Parts: sequence; structure tokens; C-alpha cells
Amino acid sequence: MKISRWTAEVSATPEIIQGIFEAEGLDGRTSTVKSGSKVVNQRAILNEVIQVINGELIFNLSGTQFVLRQGDKLEIPANTSYSFSNMKNEDCTLIMAQKI
Repeated sequence: MKISRWTAEVSATPEIIQGIFEAEGLDGRTSTVKSGSKVVNQRAILNEVIQVINGELIFNLSGTQFVLRQGDKLEIPANTSYSFSNMKNEDCTLIMAQKI
């Protein structure tokens, strides 16, 4: 697992994040996690990359819990179990892709 925190002086926008994915050769798809939603018992079949466009997610990755906020990026190794939830009062938008 690798977490990259957004530290740029400009805010992470959908256009910037999509550009980063394209520059890395990734074909990302955008998803929305509704407020109060939980996604449990997921397994990364291939290496996965997730970056938060807006909002906040609480991740549990093989027993380790952490928060991803706007611009933060998570790289999940293949064959890793994970869950996440959105406990904020706003939806969370993220972009996901798989790496071979």
C-alpha cells in the first residue's frame, strides 16, 4: 500500500487528477460514494489506484484504518482486501484505475 497526500498549493480538481492518471497511462473511471455509504469486503484483483476528487473516505486496508481527503491517492497491491466508508454529510467523488 502506498498513500500520497495532496500537498500542492492549488486544490485538486477533477481535471488535474484526470490529467495525472492519463500521464501515468491509467484509464480511470469516476465513482461517487454517497454520504453514509459503506463498501465492504472488496479485493483488489490487480494493483489498484484510487484518488479522491472531493470529499473524504475512511479506508480499512488489511486491518489498517486511515482517512483519504481531496487529492489523496492510494495504491493498493493485488490480492489485498479493503473496505471504505463515507461518514461525512456530503458525497465523495473518486477516480479509480487498475494497473497491470
